[in-house]
Amino acid sequence: MTELYKRLSEIKTDSPYFKKDLEKAIKANKFIGRGSIKSSTHKYMVAAGNLANCGDYNNEDVVFVSAEGNRKGRLSVDLNELRVAIEANVTFVTDNNYHRSRPYNVGEREVATFLLKNGYSDGGTGIWKKTVDKI
Repeated sequence: MTELYKRLSEIKTDSPYFKKDLEKAIKANKFIGRGSIKSSTHKYMVAAGNLANCGDYNNEDVVFVSAEGNRKGRLSVDLNELRVAIEANVTFVTDNNYHRSRPYNVGEREVATFLLKNGYSDGGTGIWKKTVDKI
């Protein structure tokens, strides 16, 4: 059980998607995400504390990425933070293809598109590893 999982598991929420997000957090040691004040992503960022958007990554890190869905006032993905993690060749954990394909999950698709453009692949599983060096 990771420290990130422990911190996120203390969140009080009635979201039907919280369980799938905890399943991502249990695999990760760091978190990237930002969201508007009422979003789950924002709650995760606050709970993660110093493990969130830390700007310091290495190739052994597994980073849970959460991206806010299609809501009024949504914050887009922090592409600069993702770039820093990409440069360190981390492994990313995101929604799998089934969940990111839901109409609401525009942020998750934004993350997937960015990771693909930067030489990562997940085969639809949500576990992203570097496959090629970006030219």
